[in-house]
Amino acid sequence: MIEASLHCFSVCRSRSIVQIHATIKFEPAKVNIFNKDCKRNGKDATCMAAIACLNVTTKTPHFLTQEVALKYTAFIDERRYAARAILDETNDKHLHKNISVLSGIELCDHIYFHVFETTDYMRPVVFTLEYGMLYPDEGPVLDDGWPTVVKASLSFWNGCDEDERCIPDLTIHSTPDIPDAKEYCHMVLQTPESLCGHHAMALGSGRVIQSGRRRLAVDAVLRNRGENAYSTQLNITYSHNLHFASLTIKDNSDIKIECGNKDNVNHNKVCNVSLPFFRSQAEVAFRLEFEFSRSVFLDHVQIVLSANSDGEEDAMTIHDNSNAIFHQLKYEAELLFTRDSSLTHYEIKASNSLEKHHHISPPFNFTFQIQNLGFFPVLNLLLNIEIPGVTKSGNRLLELIDFYIDQKEGTFCTAPNSIAHKRTYSEDLSHYPQLNHSNAVTIPVTCRVNLQPYKQLNVHISGVLRTDSLKTVKFKSLALVTIASIALEASSPMFLREDKSVRHIILEITKEDDYVIPIWIIIGSTLGGLLLLALLILALWKLGFFQSERHKRKEEGEQEPNGKALEER
Repeated sequence: MIEASLHCFSVCRSRSIVQIHATIKFEPAKVNIFNKDCKRNGKDATCMAAIACLNVTTKTPHFLTQEVALKYTAFIDERRYAARAILDETNDKHLHKNISVLSGIELCDHIYFHVFETTDYMRPVVFTLEYGMLYPDEGPVLDDGWPTVVKASLSFWNGCDEDERCIPDLTIHSTPDIPDAKEYCHMVLQTPESLCGHHAMALGSGRVIQSGRRRLAVDAVLRNRGENAYSTQLNITYSHNLHFASLTIKDNSDIKIECGNKDNVNHNKVCNVSLPFFRSQAEVAFRLEFEFSRSVFLDHVQIVLSANSDGEEDAMTIHDNSNAIFHQLKYEAELLFTRDSSLTHYEIKASNSLEKHHHISPPFNFTFQIQNLGFFPVLNLLLNIEIPGVTKSGNRLLELIDFYIDQKEGTFCTAPNSIAHKRTYSEDLSHYPQLNHSNAVTIPVTCRVNLQPYKQLNVHISGVLRTDSLKTVKFKSLALVTIASIALEASSPMFLREDKSVRHIILEITKEDDYVIPIWIIIGSTLGGLLLLALLILALWKLGFFQSERHKRKEEGEQEPNGKALEER
């Protein structure tokens, strides 16, 4: 051990001990992302220089003017695939170089590099310089424990004031494209404004989704009235009856808004606005489109847009960073309501007709069909059918024998009550052209219907006409008018374009006259016929129609001698 110490002492006395001092500074001092002053690889970039200075000092007097061979490695410490900064000389992140330095004299190298457009302007670029003796086994030796690495951070200038504290002022404004009641009345129904008051009162203060509509659009404008806003994000939250469809930038703006693809269970979208920063005094107009959900139906819509950034916005201006849309909705029901009847006309024969009748005849079948042609379900639709069955005097004109619907689920009906049969009464209905709910006792049928999109409901009613009553009452032509209507309650989120949609089934009944010819008409007709016959016979006798054959031959015999006498002359 004593020998090793003596060896080190002899070596150290023959080789000088030096210290290497290294510094790094940048020109300019920060990356100006707003100034792209050069092109590299066909791209706009910001060109800069790192000034690496090395100085060698020693405590040995005879070594003050000697040259020292050094080596250094400069590299940009970027642990990412696409580096933000690249060295010009090597077109890479690393540079190796050997230099000679005079003791006590600082030597500075300019290492040129460039910075590309990037989305990460918050974290600085780290520049590292590693240095040491080029020939560690010869000449001066580096002081034991002396540092051999120096690092420097290069920050990005954020474009804000000298204190580099950005204070943005974000504002957002949005407008949905769904009309209110008056706008719907004027644009869709094309009704004069003076007549829109009734529709506006019926629809209330909500917004109207007209039939056939599947999408909802929101036009929005995002502005920054303050300083640059870094890492600006747009948050979009919407109700569960909507699905996010698209975001489109308007007016050919160069500002980009990129939204994540994942639509999570909270119905929220997070979008990055013009990464890495949203410029001062910039604005961007865009349109959001949503699709209505097939599985979730709500009587309202809610969309909340909010903007935030990494900047510290003033408390006096932060209130306009969000904009909430909330509207009660009224959906226009897209229903097709039709009716059909197997019997539209029936004639009652006279009593002396050869045609035979039963007491209850003939049969009829009424069918009412409701189709939901729309995208939204129609709930609690009221169907009301009134069939004129009994006259005011109690004569029963028809009888219902069956009633059924082909969709049991979601439909609740009150079946028609059978009316007790009473004996028929003589009644004059000739002054009634038709019987309906206003002048007859009707048989009511009421249903509460729930119709899912693209589904239909059929209501079938069958019955028979009572010919015994129809023969008893007096009329020549009588129309039995069945009235069916569908309606929605005022509290329903759906509405019909007409307050009440009404359909009629008209069953026309006619009767042959049943009468007896009076005796005086028979006697008068007989006497008239005999007199006409006598006059005819007299006329024929005068014309010789009734002369005998013998009388004709006698006249011919008298004419023959007279003829011969004339010939002899």
